[in-house]
Amino acid sequence: MTASATPPGPGPDLAPPPRMIGEDEDARLAEFGYEQRLDRSVGKIASFAIGFSTISATTAVFLGFGAGYLNAGSPFIWTLFLAIPVFLVWTLIAADVAAKIPLAGYAYQWTSRLNGSSFGWFTGFIALLGWICGMTSLGYVFAGYFGSVMGWELTQTTQILIAIGVVAVCVLINAYGVRLATFINNIGVALELVVTIVVTALVAIVAFSVPGNAQPLSSLFEGVAGDDATPYIVAWFAAALGPFFGLVGVEAVADVAEETKSARRVIPRTMFYAFAASCVIEFFMYLVYVLAIRDPAALEGSAAPIEEIISQQLGPVVARIVIAVALTNILVCLLANVLVGTRLLYSLSRDNMMPFSKQLRHIAPRRKSPSAAVITLGVLSALLLLSALVSFQAFNYFLGIASLAFFTTYALQTIGLLIAASKGRIPAPEPGTFDLGRARIPVLVLGLVMFLVVEAALLLLPAFAGNGAVFAGIVAVGAAWWLLVLRKRIASGEAGPHYAKEHPDAGAEVTIRTP
Repeated sequence: MTASATPPGPGPDLAPPPRMIGEDEDARLAEFGYEQRLDRSVGKIASFAIGFSTISATTAVFLGFGAGYLNAGSPFIWTLFLAIPVFLVWTLIAADVAAKIPLAGYAYQWTSRLNGSSFGWFTGFIALLGWICGMTSLGYVFAGYFGSVMGWELTQTTQILIAIGVVAVCVLINAYGVRLATFINNIGVALELVVTIVVTALVAIVAFSVPGNAQPLSSLFEGVAGDDATPYIVAWFAAALGPFFGLVGVEAVADVAEETKSARRVIPRTMFYAFAASCVIEFFMYLVYVLAIRDPAALEGSAAPIEEIISQQLGPVVARIVIAVALTNILVCLLANVLVGTRLLYSLSRDNMMPFSKQLRHIAPRRKSPSAAVITLGVLSALLLLSALVSFQAFNYFLGIASLAFFTTYALQTIGLLIAASKGRIPAPEPGTFDLGRARIPVLVLGLVMFLVVEAALLLLPAFAGNGAVFAGIVAVGAAWWLLVLRKRIASGEAGPHYAKEHPDAGAEVTIRTP
């Protein structure tokens, strides 16, 4: 079809279309200009499981405990209470919009629909960077703990190869289809909720029932910076990276809106359920494992501090079993990251915003999976992992850049929503769905202040030195693509939210054989 002569811009023609009371999700999707191609099979439990596993309380504790404790000592656990209100505000914001714009690739779609395609591109590109760096970090962490369970002395090269292998497994599962991915994810979440919590409670019972077997409660308020040259308050704020990264992704379930039944009602609820459960479990685990440290000196040289603590209390055999179970939690967290990240890549490609969009927007006809986007995301993650063979410093950036990318996305989304709200572009709520109503503007303003403060910390604190330069360099690549190619596509109507509606056959242009 021929593109429209007048390129779409931010305004009434770009805003979400009027809704009809009682319409189903597929009809609503059609009003946005998209044909239902994905497999809408995700129910309430699977939706909660995706949100919970993307946050993954166990993964957050295993990933962030060592850095937090070694940076600021036991009081680092209180930094979680810096993270909780920040993410509560973001959950309120995300739930409000998810109920009104239930589209895959929320980071791109929300701002694109409300603020224009160029704004949507930068928001979506930065969010995609966050998902890729996040899944890469998870693959590397998994490889380290896997080597520990197996009793291997891992070299850097071996750990990278294991990480690439586990990323490949998660990619293949997602390429097969969302039903298999969510089935495995549900099992992993069940293990996390039962086994991890039970073991943590057992550690608490053993540690606290024997006098002298645990640190005193006063240790939670007595911290020493890991570096004598660093003021303690600076070290304490730097230790917050783990708890903050541990709650990233609470909104991720919005990325599978086009595969969720009753998405407009289910997704906001599962965001809040996943967020609340994760906060409670993370604090419980942080508190127990900090107090259960019998030999603080042993943690300084440990690559797996939680395993060391469990070993001190329950013995090395139990510790190894627990770590093996925790590996399933990290695995499903990685699986969920691949799931939601690929929906963002697919959504961008469906609107012709990416290089090779024609290939990346393909949906496997039998499995209804965006297989090309899944495989591409896996390849990009593998390339990042291989970059550490050239420079070990590469891994120092993955976690910091992931956090920086997500908070930049949150800030951009919030700015876009403030602009849209001031111009009356926020869609009216459907009865029975979540809506901020009159609280929207105050919540958005509060959220923007919070997100910018966190982002400033991620740029300015000494512990994160260098992240800003690397992040800016990658964003410059996205800016170059927009400047040289994408803005011309958008101006001519060959990219953006109207593209799929004006090219209804675009999703079927390429045939790729998948299992």
